[in-house]
Amino acid sequence: MNARITSRNGGTSEVATSNTGATFVPLPAFPATQVTLFNYSGSKIDWRIGSGSFIELNTGTAVQVNGLVNSSQVFVRRTDQVGTPVTVKFHFAD
Repeated sequence: MNARITSRNGGTSEVATSNTGATFVPLPAFPATQVTLFNYSGSKIDWRIGSGSFIELNTGTAVQVNGLVNSSQVFVRRTDQVGTPVTVKFHFAD
């Protein structure tokens, strides 16, 4: 017997980084077991899960984050912490 896993919920959205630059901003809340961040902002982005350690995401790259319950568990900010917001796009799937 073969099992096929299908997504029950999914879509795309985006979030702007903080006006202060240094503050992490959560992604909008969607039921999601995985999120793929797409950094086409022109600036390096830091991302983290909850209050964990952050990881840099270079511009023009993407990363898939698994093991989530909700997309709002993922937080982003500009690596250079400049106060000019940039937009980070993401795909979520449950």
